[in-house]
Amino acid sequence: MKKDNDKRKLEEVRNILIEGLGRVFSQYSFPDVLGHIYGVLFLADEPLGLDDIAQELGVSKSTVSNNIRILEGVGYARKVWVKGSRRDYYEVERNLSKVVLETIEKNYEKELEIYVGISESCKNLLGEVVDSSDERLKEKAEFYYQNIDSLEKQTKRVASKLSEFLLSVFQEEEKG
Repeated sequence: MKKDNDKRKLEEVRNILIEGLGRVFSQYSFPDVLGHIYGVLFLADEPLGLDDIAQELGVSKSTVSNNIRILEGVGYARKVWVKGSRRDYYEVERNLSKVVLETIEKNYEKELEIYVGISESCKNLLGEVVDSSDERLKEKAEFYYQNIDSLEKQTKRVASKLSEFLLSVFQEEEKG
């Protein structure tokens, strides 16, 4: 009797975690099934195949396949080799803070490149308008320039602070 009760509790824990991760992933506009797949793999004590995951969640193999590619792309999951099998197997990165922080860093680096490129293009064009004989256009160009310059400086400041923060977190991860 106690064994059955303990088994039910473990299953409830499993369901709570998997469902909760679905809600977390949906907070970031990902399908909840992505979080469910991550949860199944997170609690797995060995790598799982697409069929195993699909059966566990009651979804199609193609749904699992499409979503596992997303998890791989962002570094949450990886394909692993299992001796004696030709199927693809997967496991997840259990250090979620590492994956999240690396993702933030990669995305912000790309964002910074975009901001700098936008700023340079805009400033080059504005440099031509500043010499305009139309005083109103000249004022507007100067206003744009000031705001674009401010945006660029803010972005670089945030990038610097973010780098410092990520470095300190990674150093803490290595210690802990």
